[in-house]
Amino acid sequence: MINYSLTPVVSASPPPSVVAQPGDNVTFHCTDVTGAPGHVGWFKQDNGSEPLCIASMYSSEPTVQHHNGFQPSHMEMFISHRNIFLQITEVDEADSGVYFCGMFDKYIIFTNATVLKVQGMYLIPLVVILGVVTAALPIVFLILVLKIRRDTKRHNTGRSPFHDNMGPIQDPDTLNYAALNFTSKKRKMERRREKELDPHVVYAATR
Repeated sequence: MINYSLTPVVSASPPPSVVAQPGDNVTFHCTDVTGAPGHVGWFKQDNGSEPLCIASMYSSEPTVQHHNGFQPSHMEMFISHRNIFLQITEVDEADSGVYFCGMFDKYIIFTNATVLKVQGMYLIPLVVILGVVTAALPIVFLILVLKIRRDTKRHNTGRSPFHDNMGPIQDPDTLNYAALNFTSKKRKMERRREKELDPHVVYAATR
């Protein structure tokens, strides 16, 4: 394991940024500027703290050593024609930070600082919620339309307030018969009263 005394890195100008989504693969690369075989490595810095060595290797050998808990399955380092690469597989928010390429000589040379910004997962639930609301709106609208139609139909086919006062509607023939019967009875009663009350009737007795 390589032990170096490192100091926090301060950049005179903002380094370039790379924005990634969770699950993306990101690859950084730099060029070995020492021109001689030696140790090279990749470093990560969080919030201005001391850079941590991710992985290192001797430029003329294929063996790579990972440090500080970084896993080779997640961060892979390799060299091709003096180009030094670091590939991060399926990034997440914890991978956000500043990445440096380092060459070890009499001192450490940091080059190619790059800021990695992995966007948070809050965007995914927001999109899901908007999709659910959009899909539910037509259903709610249809339910409201059906309810309005049902209420309107019930109102139009409802019983008239006059119907309750008049009682049940009877057959027309029955009504005509009742009217004739009532008229006949009324005439008989009038004739009977005329016979009982007529003062011009003269009664004669026969012996």
